Amino acid sequence: MLTQLTRLSLEVDGRYATDQELQFLEEYLDSVDLRIRTYEKIRDHEAEIIPEVEAKMRALNQNNQLFVMGDYEIEICRRDRKNAICYSCTAMLMDDLDRLREGTLIWFQTIVRAIGWKRYVQNHYPTIQEVIKNYLTPEEAELIMVVFQVEHNILGLW
Repeated sequence: MLTQLTRLSLEVDGRYATDQELQFLEEYLDSVDLRIRTYEKIRDHEAEIIPEVEAKMRALNQNNQLFVMGDYEIEICRRDRKNAICYSCTAMLMDDLDRLREGTLIWFQTIVRAIGWKRYVQNHYPTIQEVIKNYLTPEEAELIMVVFQVEHNILGLW
C-alpha cells in the first residue's frame, strides 16, 4: 500500500488520478477490516503461536538434522521468528509485499545464506503457516498465507 501510494503520487504529479489508478486503493479499503482483524488475532495469540511453532520445529530438528541448535541458536531463532511474524503481519496489514520483499527479506536472505539455514527455513515457513491457520478463519488465513509463501519462496527456495 505505501509503495503503491508513493508510486501513485509520483505518477500523478500535477494531475488527478484515473479510476484505474485508484483501483488498488478501493480494493485495499474493501479489505481493511479483514486485515485489521487478522493482524489483531495474530498479535493477540503470538504468545501461544511462537511456542507451538518452536515445539514443532524442535520435533522436526531431532538430533539436529536440520541445523545444530544450541541454547544460543534457539534463543536467536525465537527472536527472529517473533520478528518475522510481526513483519509479516505488518506487510499483510499494509498490503505492501514489495516493501517487505525489497527490504527485510533481501537482508534476511543474505543472513540465511551466510549461515546455511536453507533447510531449516524450508521447514520453518510451512510450520508457521500450519500453526497460524489454527487461530484464523479461512478468509483471514488466506490473507496472511500469501505473505508467508512469499517469504518461503525468497528465503527457502534459492
